Amino acid sequence: MISAREGSSGISSAAFAPRALALAGIVAVAFYAIAGLTEATLIRILRPTELELDWIGDAVLSSALGIAVYLWLHLRATRLALTEHERAQVIIQAQLSMAEAMQRRLLPPIPPPAHGFEWAALLTPAGRIGGDFFDFLKLAPGLRLTLIADISGKGISAAMALALLRFTFRHVARDTQNPAELATRMSVALYEEWHGSPYVTCVIVRVDLVSRTLTYANAGHPPGMLVRDGTNRELSEGGLPLGLFPRATYNEEQLDLVDGDVCIFMTDGITDAFDNGMRSCRAAILDAVREGRSSARAVCRAVMSEAREAHGPTGVENWADDQTVVVVSVRK
Repeated sequence: MISAREGSSGISSAAFAPRALALAGIVAVAFYAIAGLTEATLIRILRPTELELDWIGDAVLSSALGIAVYLWLHLRATRLALTEHERAQVIIQAQLSMAEAMQRRLLPPIPPPAHGFEWAALLTPAGRIGGDFFDFLKLAPGLRLTLIADISGKGISAAMALALLRFTFRHVARDTQNPAELATRMSVALYEEWHGSPYVTCVIVRVDLVSRTLTYANAGHPPGMLVRDGTNRELSEGGLPLGLFPRATYNEEQLDLVDGDVCIFMTDGITDAFDNGMRSCRAAILDAVREGRSSARAVCRAVMSEAREAHGPTGVENWADDQTVVVVSVRK
């Protein structure tokens, strides 16, 4: 779900050309009339001789011609500047389109249901290119690894940073599937590359389909939620954002899941959309789970719908942020 809010603006050179010609014609006629009126006025006032009359006529004509040439050169320069501006806009739009396409390709397919587990994910960027990201990895027949991330910044630089984040996540996951260890090693790698700017908040989640356990590490991200029988529990165990400091360690928590459990992870574009932040978001999630029961897709759509209809933080006008929801559920 991508909403394009960025585009070129201004008057095109194609539209400018006929307007410029029309304006030049009007100006030429106006100056011809003014020159004639000026010459007639000077003749009435000065009552010149024949020689002086020729001089006055030449002076008025030369002045009018000089002004007309100046205006023509000014209009030509304006048109050339507008053309260069349009070329720059075309280049920018091409770069944005490439970055947008690249970001789309980075998003993986949603894993199919397995062993009673179901996954769902939705991402809505605030503009053409956002800083939110999610990824899914199948480590083994019974193991799934999920990353829900929000990189600081937006635009082309965010798209480039997301590519490195995805590569780092998948590369480190070859050596360890432990969420806390993954977060520690990813943080070191990203700091070595970025030196603290940008940085990444994220949640790394490992689901064991056989033992029905979920293990997560939260790196400075909004807390996830485990909803069970109408009650909720925040999932906030972890540490600092990735790549913010040269050395950071992380804790993890393991949960035993039962039939009907729903785990929801989201970026701050979801939590901030509600007036009371996490409190209102929690209520919206509970309503969404009641409506969707243990269907990951239904819950994911309901949470995203609630967030998009919310008005954002109180007192903030024209608020907009990337919004991402990832849901893992266990069917009853």
